[in-house]
Amino acid sequence: MESPFVEVAKADEISPGKFIRVEVARKPYIIARVDDRFYAVEDNCSHEDYPLSYGCLDGNRIKCSLHGSRFSLETGAPEDEPADEPIRTYRLELCEGRLWLDPSPDISG
Repeated sequence: MESPFVEVAKADEISPGKFIRVEVARKPYIIARVDDRFYAVEDNCSHEDYPLSYGCLDGNRIKCSLHGSRFSLETGAPEDEPADEPIRTYRLELCEGRLWLDPSPDISG
């Protein structure tokens, strides 16, 4: 059986407190680093269908620059209005300094 994971970046390419935008099969994702932990979420605000990559990190949350909603990088849950729907989160593995994304299963529930 083939692995669903796709290599998306080298871990040292992402500084703590920063993120990058990657595409897998023409779908955009955000790979974020908070301290030494990495997260993968969809690059789309659930409130206005707007790229979250235009925003910024705020601790372990990503903030949408359009209306200010913040989402948990761990769960995808909205933490500020006006968003009231979660964003999708994805499995991400770190192996030998490389980050591998599983773009298929949504783990945000």
